Amino acid sequence: MAPPNTFIPGAAPISGQVPGTAPATPGQVPGTAPAVPGMVSTILLLKYKQTLFHARRLYVAGLPSTATEKSLKTFFNNAMSRIGGNSAGPGDAVLNVPVIKHGKKYAYLDMRSVEEASNAMALNGINFEGVQLEVKRYIRYNPLDAAPPGPSQPNPNLNVGAVGLTSVSVSGLENPDRIFVGGLPHYLTEQHIKRAARVLWAPS
Repeated sequence: MAPPNTFIPGAAPISGQVPGTAPATPGQVPGTAPAVPGMVSTILLLKYKQTLFHARRLYVAGLPSTATEKSLKTFFNNAMSRIGGNSAGPGDAVLNVPVIKHGKKYAYLDMRSVEEASNAMALNGINFEGVQLEVKRYIRYNPLDAAPPGPSQPNPNLNVGAVGLTSVSVSGLENPDRIFVGGLPHYLTEQHIKRAARVLWAPS
């Protein structure tokens, strides 16, 4: 008896089978190679790691020229400790400051956990060396993909008053009523975009 998926010359093709090929396994697109379970697991694992990486990284803008990787890491670790944002336990919430661009006045922070990254969003507007910093999500962050690893919003019970903030003022919080539109010409104003949105998404 021929093993499964063996092409037998002269045999009538099964429905959906490409003539001259072995029949597809369940879930396989006709004419393509069968999926290998180990390969699928590897792809899903890589996707999860990428999602985790994006969810733990933050963008900090408005840096003074005197900012360094060490001063930023120390400052944010102290701030996280003071507001009660270290949800992963004792230790530093900020693991690394992998990128700092003085010319464009921004840096990236790699946080220890997704929940601590969300808590750090509550530090938006914090004063650092005389300037207010803007704390935002990494550009590749996707709140839907990142939902399993951790929350997308800060803990509402954080003591932001301990660092001079009066309330949790989160920049760029994602929610079902907000979308991102990129690649727009620089000359467009807010009114232009509003008019275009009304035309594109007007109820039919």
